[in-house]
Amino acid sequence: MADIRVCFSKMGRLQYISHLDLQRALNRMLLRSGLPIGYSEGFNPHPKLNIALPLSIYQEGERELFDFRITEDIPLDIVAEKLKAAAFTGMEIINVELAQGKLATKQAIWRLEFITDLTAEEFKNLVSGEMLVTKRSKKGDKQVDISSMAEFLSAAPTEKGITARFKCNAAGNDYLNPAYIAQFLGEKVKLVRTIRENILF
Repeated sequence: MADIRVCFSKMGRLQYISHLDLQRALNRMLLRSGLPIGYSEGFNPHPKLNIALPLSIYQEGERELFDFRITEDIPLDIVAEKLKAAAFTGMEIINVELAQGKLATKQAIWRLEFITDLTAEEFKNLVSGEMLVTKRSKKGDKQVDISSMAEFLSAAPTEKGITARFKCNAAGNDYLNPAYIAQFLGEKVKLVRTIRENILF
């Protein structure tokens, strides 16, 4: 028996599927692989599957992670081969290894592509101070300064605007969806692509 950690990409058209749909697709992929999958107990057994830090719809991920269990000792290269053969269209299996510890996320690196007339320097100045946004919760809307949750890393000009990178909090109540960065910038930008480059633990 072993817990396996899989690094995969969720790019392109896969940005349109929800986290629940991704979960179902991964379950089907594990079944198709023919691997001896570990199942949960109870009335409705299902593959033991744990996905790190679910992506929102319209967000892409270059290095996403999930853990699952196999009930027999199988070489990792064989596990990877079977997963790659069973993977669905648009998904790339990047790496397969033994899981070390839990998928306890801390931060994530995001790349945001904007259409804007701002220069890279103007963009940097805007996101280098207080960043007030309206966050919704069960207790209602409130103004929050997200500057401590989003560390600006870089901004580079593109043909139509700016590509910016941020390191955002990804743990519990401090989790920051990068969509709030676009909300803060308002009409100065149009967010056209949101890509999570990596998850930090």
